[in-house]
Amino acid sequence: METDLTGISEETRPSFSITTLGCKLNQYESECIRQALVGRDWDFRPFGEQADYYIINTCTVTGKTDSRCRNAVRRARKAAPDSTIIVTGCYAETQAEILEKMTETDMVIGNEGKESIVGILEDLAGRSHPDITGNFDIADFYEHSRAFIKVQEGCDASCTYCIIPRARGKSRSIPADRVLGQVKKLEKNGIEEIVLTGIHIGRYGKDLESGLSLDGLIESLLAETGKLRIRLSSIEVNEVSDGILDLISRTDRLAPHLHIPLQSGNDEILQAMNRPYDTSFFREKIEAVRAISDSIGIGTDIITGFPGEDASSFRRTSEFLRSLPLTYFHVFSFSKRPGTPAESMDGQVDPDTRKARSRKLIKLGKSKKLEFMKSRTGSRELAVIQGKPKRYSRFSTALTGSYCEVSVNCPSSLDGKLVPVDITHYSRGRLYGRVVS
Repeated sequence: METDLTGISEETRPSFSITTLGCKLNQYESECIRQALVGRDWDFRPFGEQADYYIINTCTVTGKTDSRCRNAVRRARKAAPDSTIIVTGCYAETQAEILEKMTETDMVIGNEGKESIVGILEDLAGRSHPDITGNFDIADFYEHSRAFIKVQEGCDASCTYCIIPRARGKSRSIPADRVLGQVKKLEKNGIEEIVLTGIHIGRYGKDLESGLSLDGLIESLLAETGKLRIRLSSIEVNEVSDGILDLISRTDRLAPHLHIPLQSGNDEILQAMNRPYDTSFFREKIEAVRAISDSIGIGTDIITGFPGEDASSFRRTSEFLRSLPLTYFHVFSFSKRPGTPAESMDGQVDPDTRKARSRKLIKLGKSKKLEFMKSRTGSRELAVIQGKPKRYSRFSTALTGSYCEVSVNCPSSLDGKLVPVDITHYSRGRLYGRVVS
């Protein structure tokens, strides 16, 4: 766990705040930085409070996230006028010059430099920092009931709309022994669900001499740990292996939940996106997943308004999505990313049309989600309790293996625990249940 700082005056310790935009991988890396600093007697303060140093860990998946990143920098400067502000992450990696021109920014550090941030801050604060590199891991996860674990970094794909390969580099796998050590430490400290995350986790092991696959890694983690549950983050449809499906069918310690990006339900658009599958292959795989059990949660990502998507193409996407046994959607309007092939493609769709199409798919995704939620009433599922009841509520939220949130009335001592929950009823867009003793 984190270093005991009892007896150390906060006035003599440098203070810092860190905020994170974007994916689970970013959240994991921010937590590594936070714990490393706290372990070196730094005073961590919530975002918005006065602090000597501010770290903004950024995302650049869309133009909207770029704007949010810049706003976060401005908010940090407003909250702490005399703070040193360091901007890192994917936006810092790909568009450093924009951030460097902001008067609020003091330092820009790309993704490759993230592991050096702790040492840089120690230098700026005039402190010594022996043996900082090579210890980028965590013992728990601040304000999270589950822990995200980095197993892979980078991406070798060349999707024409995506800037992330530029931001994160080539695919690299974290060696299995390091992943196992991290997971064992978290389990020892009371974490009962971990999420294996990365940029392209289905590529896990392709660059390792052992050749260990993702399903092989999962089997190893299950064998070497006690009762904790493993959940996968997003995985490409062509990398949902028979081994992964077999594990889901055999053990409740691998969450029955897969998030499998589609992006478009039109083959011509998929080809223009340079996606490595067609709709026929996608349907076949989704139906194979559903054949294991009706209780598996299956999510997807969709991009609306990609260049060349006309009304007919969008209609085919809508019909395709409607026909699949999916349980929720994440919908994004196409956003031009600088330097990507899609930025200059013919057939650009106007913003209003993109947004209108997104609204339609969000509505369809919501209906799919509610339908799946209602189907879970009367079932018993293992669920992790996510925090204490919110203010003015007597209910905590339990997250089931199939990725449904269930409102339960339970003692605060169960926060973070994996417990059986009977889902009793559905009401006004929410599931309710009770923890089984």
